[in-house]
Order: sequence, then structure tokens, then C-alpha cells
Amino acid sequence: MKMYSAILLVTGLAACSSNPVANTADGGLGGAATGAVIGCVATIPIGCVPGAAVGAAIGGGVGAAGGLASTTPPPAPQQAYAPAPAYVLAPGYAPPAPGYVTAPVGAPVPAYGPPQAYTAPPASL
Repeated sequence: MKMYSAILLVTGLAACSSNPVANTADGGLGGAATGAVIGCVATIPIGCVPGAAVGAAIGGGVGAAGGLASTTPPPAPQQAYAPAPAYVLAPGYAPPAPGYVTAPVGAPVPAYGPPQAYTAPPASL
């Protein structure tokens, strides 16, 4: 009974990490142990050792492949993108005074005034 508990424990641990090497090793150990038990039980009339050896070889290969295939991807990083750079104004630069818009050549231009009412277009077009 202890053997079955060990088999279940090792097999259950096969897919618990994102490390493919650990999952392959754990799956191989669990598969080999399970295959050895099944092979031994199946060949009791002729002797346990040959069946256990074949079962361990086949179970180890299948378990290792299953452990590798069950590898979960690593967790996503905490920050997917680099932080935004800090924008610093050039030395000696002062923002424009409120109410003025800087023209492309750098001369101050008065801002637009308040919106004006427009007359309605004539009804006959």
C-alpha cells in the first residue's frame, strides 16, 4: 500500500512547476514506478523481474513525455512594458504665458477669442 501512495505522490507532483526538467524527471519517476508495479503484477506466473523491467522502461518513457508535455508556461512578468521616461524641460525654458499660443516661428500669438454667433443661412438655396 505504501508503494501505491508513493506512486500517486510522485505522479501528482509531475505538473506542479513551470520547470520542464523537473516535470520530465518527476513524470519519468512516476511512470517507471507505475510501470514496474503493473509489469510485476502482470507477469507474476513467470517471475516478477522481467515484467517489472519492461514496465519500468515503458512507463518511464511515457511518464517523462507526459511530464514534459504538462509543463505550464512561466508566470507573466509583473510589468509587461518599460516604465514611461520622465520628461524634463530643457534648462532655461519657460512655458508660454497663459492665453498665448506659440507660433511655429516662436513668436507669441494671441489666443482665439470666445466663439461668435453666426447668422443662419438663407432658407432658399
